[in-house]
Amino acid sequence: MKIFKTLLFVAVTALTMASCSTGKKAGGELDVAKLEAAQTIRTLLKNGEFTVMAGSMRPLSGPTVSVAQGRKIIVRDGMITCALPYAGSAMFAGYGASGYKAMDFTAPITGYNVEFPKQDRARVTFDVNNGDDSYKFHIEVFMNGKTTIDVMPRGRDAVSYSGMLHSNDILN
Repeated sequence: MKIFKTLLFVAVTALTMASCSTGKKAGGELDVAKLEAAQTIRTLLKNGEFTVMAGSMRPLSGPTVSVAQGRKIIVRDGMITCALPYAGSAMFAGYGASGYKAMDFTAPITGYNVEFPKQDRARVTFDVNNGDDSYKFHIEVFMNGKTTIDVMPRGRDAVSYSGMLHSNDILN
């Protein structure tokens, strides 16, 4: 009986691992929709033409909070339009400035770079200087469209956002 249970466990484990590791549907055909979506995401990133709708914000020190609908970044024509909330401390704030000032600006992008470190994700990095501060953006994009945006301002605490990647044509 012990041998039977062991063989049954091995068989179930093998079947589970095999079904999880394939990129195929139950009928044996490739999931064409997922492949097309991944190709679209790669093209958007390579062309530097996309929008990320933020869903939540994670300050350097503090809990993750939901972000109001419509908060986003738009990358287009070598520029970024950033409309994201901010929570954190300012290290180099001017007189009367607050560390909680939203990141709401349009500015040119420098050093735009896209890498594909793994098959299921991409990494986009670029720098922005809007006159008030300098920012380093690091965006991790999964091939299902989910994103993590890490923003490192020069004069304030870093902050992260999670959201979804979209085509500029659909949202704007």
